[in-house]
Amino acid sequence: MMYFQHCLFHIFLILLLFHDLVGSSDGNPVAGDVYTLLCGINSTGAIVVNDSNTIVSNGNLTFNPLLTSHGGKYSCVADNITSGYNVTVQIPQLTAAAVPPGSVVYSGSSASLFCAFTVPSVVDTPVIVKTLWIGPQGLGSRTTITTSQSTVIYNTTLQISPISTNDSGLYQCVGYISSSNSYILASSNSSANITLSVQAL
Repeated sequence: MMYFQHCLFHIFLILLLFHDLVGSSDGNPVAGDVYTLLCGINSTGAIVVNDSNTIVSNGNLTFNPLLTSHGGKYSCVADNITSGYNVTVQIPQLTAAAVPPGSVVYSGSSASLFCAFTVPSVVDTPVIVKTLWIGPQGLGSRTTITTSQSTVIYNTTLQISPISTNDSGLYQCVGYISSSNSYILASSNSSANITLSVQAL
C-alpha cells in the first residue's frame, strides 16, 4: 500500500511539473485572480519560497487575491520529494479615461487632449507605465513613467499648437504596464478615444 501511494505521489509531481512546463503567457494567472499552488497528496506537503527559503504554507497555498509581488519560484516539499513551481503573474490592464477639450477649438489656436490611466491596486511592485497618443497625423507624444506605488492615476496630455482643420479626427491614448521582473508579464494595451473637431475661423 505504501509503495502504491509513493507511485501515485510521483505521478502527481510529474503532472504538476508538466503543467508548469507547458504553461504559456495566455495561461498565466492575472493579478487579482484567486490562484492555488497544490502540494502533496491530501495537502500534506509544505510550500517554500525559494528566494527566502521560508515556509509560507503547510499544504496547498492559495493567493486571494494574487498580487504581482507573488510572482517567483516556489517549491513543494512532501514525502522527501521536492518539485518546483514558477509563478508568473500577468499584470491586468490599466483603466483609461479620456477628456476632450472643454470648449470649441478654432484653427490657429491650441488644444490639449487629456487622458488618465489608473493602475490596479493588485499591482504592488515597481512597474513601468507607458503611454502613447495616436491621431490623424500618426503617432504623438510618448510617456514612460517608473513607479513603486499602486492604485495611482497617471495623466498624459497631448498638446497641439498651432492647430488646423487637418487635425480634426479621432485621437486615441494607449497605455500599458510592464516590469523588469521576469516573473511579471506586461499587461495588454488599454485605450480611450477622443474625437476632436477643429473649426475654421
